[in-house]
Amino acid sequence: MNTKRPVIIDADTANEVDDLFAIVRALIVPKWDIRGLSSVQWQSSHYATPNTLEDSQRLNEALLFLLNMSHIPHPRGAANRLYDFGDDVAQHSAAAYHIIKEAQRMPVGERLTVIAIGALTNVASALLIEPDIASKISLYVLGTSYDFENKVWKKDDFNCVMDIQAINVVLDTEELDTHILPMNIAVSYQFSQEEMKERLDKSVPVLEFLLHCWYNHVDGSRVQRILWDLALIELLLYPEWGTEVQITTPPENTQRQVLVYQSLDVDKARKEFFEAMQLLKE
Repeated sequence: MNTKRPVIIDADTANEVDDLFAIVRALIVPKWDIRGLSSVQWQSSHYATPNTLEDSQRLNEALLFLLNMSHIPHPRGAANRLYDFGDDVAQHSAAAYHIIKEAQRMPVGERLTVIAIGALTNVASALLIEPDIASKISLYVLGTSYDFENKVWKKDDFNCVMDIQAINVVLDTEELDTHILPMNIAVSYQFSQEEMKERLDKSVPVLEFLLHCWYNHVDGSRVQRILWDLALIELLLYPEWGTEVQITTPPENTQRQVLVYQSLDVDKARKEFFEAMQLLKE
Protein backbone atom coordinates (compact mmCIF):
# COMPACT_ATOMS: atom_id res chain seq x y z
CA MET A 1 0.00 0.00 0.00
CA ASN A 2 1.38 3.39 -1.04
CA THR A 3 1.14 5.82 1.87
CA LYS A 4 3.00 8.62 0.14
CA ARG A 5 1.19 11.82 -0.80
CA PRO A 6 0.47 11.90 -4.57
CA VAL A 7 1.72 15.21 -5.98
CA ILE A 8 1.86 17.00 -9.33
CA ILE A 9 3.97 20.16 -9.64
CA ASP A 10 2.90 22.65 -12.31
CA ALA A 11 5.44 25.41 -12.90
CA ASP A 12 6.49 28.31 -15.13
CA THR A 13 10.05 27.32 -14.33
CA ALA A 14 11.93 29.72 -16.61
CA ASN A 15 10.05 32.76 -15.35
CA GLU A 16 11.87 33.40 -12.05
CA VAL A 17 14.62 31.63 -10.16
CA ASP A 18 12.38 30.75 -7.22
CA ASP A 19 10.61 28.09 -9.31
CA LEU A 20 13.77 26.03 -9.60
CA PHE A 21 14.49 26.13 -5.88
CA ALA A 22 10.91 25.13 -5.10
CA ILE A 23 10.93 22.26 -7.58
CA VAL A 24 14.18 20.81 -6.24
CA ARG A 25 12.87 21.01 -2.67
CA ALA A 26 9.63 19.29 -3.65
CA LEU A 27 11.24 16.55 -5.71
CA ILE A 28 13.36 15.27 -2.81
CA VAL A 29 10.55 15.01 -0.24
CA PRO A 30 10.62 11.31 0.79
CA LYS A 31 6.95 11.19 1.77
CA TRP A 32 5.70 12.58 -1.56
CA ASP A 33 4.94 10.45 -4.60
CA ILE A 34 5.69 12.88 -7.43
CA ARG A 35 3.26 11.96 -10.22
CA GLY A 36 4.38 14.70 -12.60
CA LEU A 37 6.33 17.91 -13.18
CA SER A 38 4.64 19.96 -15.88
CA SER A 39 5.50 23.22 -17.62
CA VAL A 40 3.19 26.17 -18.19
CA GLN A 41 3.32 29.40 -20.16
CA TRP A 42 4.14 32.93 -18.99
CA GLN A 43 3.77 34.35 -22.47
CA SER A 44 2.08 37.62 -21.47
CA SER A 45 5.07 38.82 -19.44
CA HIS A 46 6.91 41.93 -20.59
CA TYR A 47 10.15 39.97 -20.51
CA ALA A 48 8.74 36.81 -22.06
CA THR A 49 11.04 34.87 -24.36
CA PRO A 50 9.71 33.75 -27.77
CA ASN A 51 8.53 30.42 -26.32
CA THR A 52 8.20 30.53 -22.54
CA LEU A 53 6.71 27.04 -22.39
CA GLU A 54 9.70 25.41 -24.06
CA ASP A 55 12.14 27.30 -21.85
CA SER A 56 10.34 26.03 -18.75
CA GLN A 57 10.09 22.53 -20.18
CA ARG A 58 13.85 22.33 -20.78
CA LEU A 59 14.58 23.47 -17.24
CA ASN A 60 12.17 20.89 -15.82
CA GLU A 61 13.93 18.16 -17.77
CA ALA A 62 17.35 19.42 -16.64
CA LEU A 63 16.35 19.35 -12.96
CA LEU A 64 14.95 15.84 -13.26
CA PHE A 65 18.14 14.67 -15.00
CA LEU A 66 20.41 16.21 -12.36
CA LEU A 67 18.42 14.50 -9.60
CA ASN A 68 18.34 11.17 -11.48
CA MET A 69 14.55 11.42 -11.66
CA SER A 70 13.91 11.53 -15.39
CA HIS A 71 11.45 8.64 -14.96
CA ILE A 72 8.97 11.12 -13.43
CA PRO A 73 6.42 12.21 -16.07
CA HIS A 74 7.15 15.73 -17.33
CA PRO A 75 4.38 16.66 -19.78
CA ARG A 76 4.29 19.91 -21.69
CA GLY A 77 1.55 22.30 -20.71
CA ALA A 78 -0.15 25.23 -22.38
CA ALA A 79 1.91 27.55 -24.57
CA ASN A 80 -0.70 30.31 -24.21
CA ARG A 81 -3.40 31.35 -21.73
CA LEU A 82 -7.01 30.21 -21.94
CA TYR A 83 -8.99 31.42 -24.95
CA ASP A 84 -11.14 34.50 -24.45
CA PHE A 85 -14.31 33.10 -25.99
CA GLY A 86 -15.84 30.09 -27.72
CA ASP A 87 -17.48 26.83 -26.76
CA ASP A 88 -14.16 25.43 -25.58
CA VAL A 89 -11.72 27.90 -24.01
CA ALA A 90 -9.43 25.24 -22.52
CA GLN A 91 -5.86 24.72 -23.68
CA HIS A 92 -5.70 21.02 -24.54
CA SER A 93 -2.18 20.05 -23.50
CA ALA A 94 -0.39 16.93 -22.32
CA ALA A 95 -0.14 18.51 -18.87
CA ALA A 96 -3.89 19.14 -18.60
CA TYR A 97 -4.68 15.56 -19.58
CA HIS A 98 -2.04 14.24 -17.20
CA ILE A 99 -3.75 16.08 -14.32
CA ILE A 100 -7.06 14.55 -15.41
CA LYS A 101 -5.61 11.04 -15.61
CA GLU A 102 -3.92 11.19 -12.22
CA ALA A 103 -7.00 12.69 -10.55
CA GLN A 104 -9.20 9.96 -11.97
CA ARG A 105 -6.82 7.35 -10.56
CA MET A 106 -7.44 8.51 -7.00
CA PRO A 107 -9.43 6.15 -4.77
CA VAL A 108 -12.83 7.29 -3.54
CA GLY A 109 -12.45 9.87 -0.77
CA GLU A 110 -8.81 10.70 -1.58
CA ARG A 111 -7.39 13.67 -3.46
CA LEU A 112 -4.43 14.35 -5.69
CA THR A 113 -2.30 17.28 -4.54
CA VAL A 114 -1.58 19.74 -7.36
CA ILE A 115 0.95 22.48 -6.59
CA ALA A 116 0.57 25.36 -9.05
CA ILE A 117 3.44 27.84 -8.88
CA GLY A 118 2.73 29.67 -12.12
CA ALA A 119 -0.27 30.63 -14.20
CA LEU A 120 -3.22 28.30 -13.62
CA THR A 121 -3.74 27.54 -17.31
CA ASN A 122 -3.08 23.79 -17.10
CA VAL A 123 -5.16 23.31 -13.95
CA ALA A 124 -8.08 25.38 -15.25
CA SER A 125 -7.97 23.57 -18.58
CA ALA A 126 -8.15 20.19 -16.83
CA LEU A 127 -11.16 21.39 -14.81
CA LEU A 128 -12.89 22.72 -17.93
CA ILE A 129 -12.27 19.53 -19.92
CA GLU A 130 -13.30 17.15 -17.13
CA PRO A 131 -15.23 19.01 -14.39
CA ASP A 132 -15.77 15.84 -12.32
CA ILE A 133 -12.12 15.79 -11.24
CA ALA A 134 -12.65 18.82 -8.97
CA SER A 135 -13.68 16.58 -6.08
CA LYS A 136 -10.49 14.56 -6.49
CA ILE A 137 -7.96 17.42 -6.28
CA SER A 138 -6.45 19.50 -3.50
CA LEU A 139 -4.98 22.54 -5.22
CA TYR A 140 -2.23 24.69 -3.69
CA VAL A 141 -1.80 28.06 -5.42
CA LEU A 142 0.75 30.83 -5.20
CA GLY A 143 -1.03 33.98 -6.27
CA THR A 144 -3.52 36.75 -5.54
CA SER A 145 -3.15 39.07 -2.57
CA TYR A 146 -5.54 39.39 0.34
CA ASP A 147 -5.99 42.25 2.79
CA PHE A 148 -7.03 40.41 5.95
CA GLU A 149 -7.98 43.60 7.77
CA ASN A 150 -10.24 45.07 5.08
CA LYS A 151 -11.22 41.71 3.52
CA VAL A 152 -10.22 42.72 0.01
CA TRP A 153 -8.87 40.44 -2.73
CA LYS A 154 -6.61 41.52 -5.59
CA LYS A 155 -5.65 39.54 -8.70
CA ASP A 156 -2.96 41.83 -10.08
CA ASP A 157 0.09 39.70 -9.23
CA PHE A 158 2.22 38.04 -11.90
CA ASN A 159 0.69 34.56 -11.72
CA CYS A 160 -2.87 35.85 -11.94
CA VAL A 161 -2.32 38.29 -14.78
CA MET A 162 -0.57 35.65 -16.86
CA ASP A 163 -4.02 34.03 -17.13
CA ILE A 164 -6.81 35.91 -15.38
CA GLN A 165 -9.44 33.60 -16.87
CA ALA A 166 -7.70 30.61 -15.29
CA ILE A 167 -7.68 31.97 -11.73
CA ASN A 168 -11.36 32.73 -12.12
CA VAL A 169 -12.09 29.17 -13.27
CA VAL A 170 -10.34 27.86 -10.17
CA LEU A 171 -12.15 30.22 -7.79
CA ASP A 172 -15.49 29.39 -9.43
CA THR A 173 -15.07 25.59 -9.05
CA GLU A 174 -17.10 24.67 -6.00
CA GLU A 175 -15.87 21.14 -5.22
CA LEU A 176 -12.21 22.02 -5.57
CA ASP A 177 -10.28 21.95 -2.29
CA THR A 178 -8.33 25.20 -2.71
CA HIS A 179 -5.42 26.53 -0.65
CA ILE A 180 -3.89 29.90 -1.54
CA LEU A 181 -0.63 31.52 -0.47
CA PRO A 182 -1.11 35.24 -1.21
CA MET A 183 1.84 37.20 -2.50
CA ASN A 184 1.62 39.67 0.40
CA ILE A 185 2.34 36.80 2.81
CA ALA A 186 5.07 35.11 0.73
CA VAL A 187 6.92 38.41 0.23
CA SER A 188 8.78 38.04 3.53
CA TYR A 189 10.55 34.84 2.41
CA GLN A 190 13.82 36.31 1.17
CA PHE A 191 17.33 35.01 0.56
CA SER A 192 20.56 36.74 -0.45
CA GLN A 193 22.86 35.73 -3.27
CA GLU A 194 25.78 35.73 -0.84
CA GLU A 195 24.22 33.24 1.58
CA MET A 196 23.29 30.96 -1.31
CA LYS A 197 26.90 31.00 -2.52
CA GLU A 198 28.15 30.23 0.98
CA ARG A 199 25.65 27.58 1.99
CA LEU A 200 24.91 25.61 -1.19
CA ASP A 201 27.53 22.98 -1.95
CA LYS A 202 28.73 23.56 -5.52
CA SER A 203 30.10 20.01 -5.68
CA VAL A 204 26.47 18.80 -5.91
CA PRO A 205 25.50 19.22 -9.59
CA VAL A 206 21.91 20.27 -9.02
CA LEU A 207 22.96 22.90 -6.45
CA GLU A 208 25.62 24.24 -8.78
CA PHE A 209 22.89 24.46 -11.43
CA LEU A 210 20.61 26.45 -9.09
CA LEU A 211 23.40 28.95 -8.47
CA HIS A 212 24.14 29.14 -12.18
CA CYS A 213 20.48 29.93 -12.88
CA TRP A 214 20.47 32.66 -10.21
CA TYR A 215 23.51 34.37 -11.76
CA ASN A 216 22.42 33.96 -15.38
CA HIS A 217 18.74 34.80 -15.21
CA VAL A 218 17.57 37.90 -17.09
CA ASP A 219 17.74 39.71 -13.73
CA GLY A 220 20.78 37.79 -12.50
CA SER A 221 22.34 40.85 -10.86
CA ARG A 222 19.84 40.67 -8.00
CA VAL A 223 21.66 40.22 -4.69
CA GLN A 224 18.38 39.52 -2.84
CA ARG A 225 15.43 37.43 -4.01
CA ILE A 226 12.01 36.49 -2.71
CA LEU A 227 11.67 32.74 -3.18
CA TRP A 228 7.89 32.89 -3.47
CA ASP A 229 7.30 29.36 -4.71
CA LEU A 230 9.62 27.78 -2.17
CA ALA A 231 7.53 29.33 0.61
CA LEU A 232 4.50 27.37 -0.61
CA ILE A 233 6.44 24.10 -0.61
CA GLU A 234 7.61 24.69 2.96
CA LEU A 235 4.03 25.34 4.09
CA LEU A 236 2.86 22.09 2.54
CA LEU A 237 5.65 20.22 4.28
CA TYR A 238 5.16 21.94 7.63
CA PRO A 239 1.60 23.27 7.91
CA GLU A 240 2.21 24.16 11.55
CA TRP A 241 4.58 26.91 10.34
CA GLY A 242 1.67 28.89 8.95
CA THR A 243 -1.93 29.72 9.69
CA GLU A 244 -4.70 28.97 7.21
CA VAL A 245 -8.05 30.71 7.52
CA GLN A 246 -11.28 30.23 5.61
CA ILE A 247 -12.05 33.16 3.33
CA THR A 248 -14.96 33.73 0.98
CA THR A 249 -13.92 34.01 -2.66
CA PRO A 250 -13.98 37.47 -4.34
CA PRO A 251 -17.47 38.91 -4.99
CA GLU A 252 -17.14 38.46 -8.77
CA ASN A 253 -16.59 34.72 -8.31
CA THR A 254 -18.79 31.85 -7.17
CA GLN A 255 -19.22 32.44 -3.45
CA ARG A 256 -17.51 29.60 -1.63
CA GLN A 257 -14.89 29.08 1.06
CA VAL A 258 -11.19 28.67 0.27
CA LEU A 259 -8.26 28.33 2.63
CA VAL A 260 -5.81 31.23 2.63
CA TYR A 261 -2.44 31.34 4.38
CA GLN A 262 -2.31 34.25 6.80
CA SER A 263 1.22 33.73 8.10
CA LEU A 264 4.54 31.97 7.52
CA ASP A 265 7.32 31.29 10.02
CA VAL A 266 10.11 32.59 7.80
CA ASP A 267 13.00 31.69 10.12
CA LYS A 268 11.98 28.03 10.43
CA ALA A 269 11.28 27.72 6.71
CA ARG A 270 14.65 29.23 5.75
CA LYS A 271 16.50 26.96 8.17
CA GLU A 272 14.69 23.89 6.88
CA PHE A 273 15.56 24.67 3.26
CA PHE A 274 19.30 24.78 3.89
CA GLU A 275 19.14 21.62 6.01
CA ALA A 276 17.32 19.82 3.20
CA MET A 277 19.92 20.93 0.65
CA GLN A 278 22.66 19.52 2.87
CA LEU A 279 21.06 16.09 2.49
CA LEU A 280 21.77 16.15 -1.24
CA LYS A 281 25.46 15.62 -0.46
CA GLU A 282 24.75 12.20 1.06
